[in-house]
Amino acid sequence: MQILNLFNPLTYKREDYDFNSLLIKMLKAEKGSDSFILYSISFDDSSLKLKKIDSGFKTPLTKEEKDRIESGLSPIVRDDDDTSIPSGKYYFEQYPDLSEEQLLSLTFSQIAAKKGGNNLLYVRLYKENTLELVMQAFRPCML
Repeated sequence: MQILNLFNPLTYKREDYDFNSLLIKMLKAEKGSDSFILYSISFDDSSLKLKKIDSGFKTPLTKEEKDRIESGLSPIVRDDDDTSIPSGKYYFEQYPDLSEEQLLSLTFSQIAAKKGGNNLLYVRLYKENTLELVMQAFRPCML
């Protein structure tokens, strides 16, 4: 697990997905597609509980958007971007394998147990290439 300073928010168009439907969409999506689900987290006597709050999707960046980021400027916020993973300091973990929805509580239990500034967990799915989908978790931290 690492600490990540996200200097610019990752912005998305709000779309309503549960984990399984987003996973299916992302497996079929173009390289460079990006998405997230925001969960509220809590613990009961035996496990982590996840409650979906928000979700979003973004098509791959255009050449103009990539050039802007590569030149060190802040990313372009698209007209239909209406939700985000905000800039800030996060506990960050990238997972070598995708999880199944019924195993998410187990997958995210370590990062969720970190003392955070709130009870939120952002889960990002990013299509790195035709065959590779990356799953990441962001937990706001109080460092």
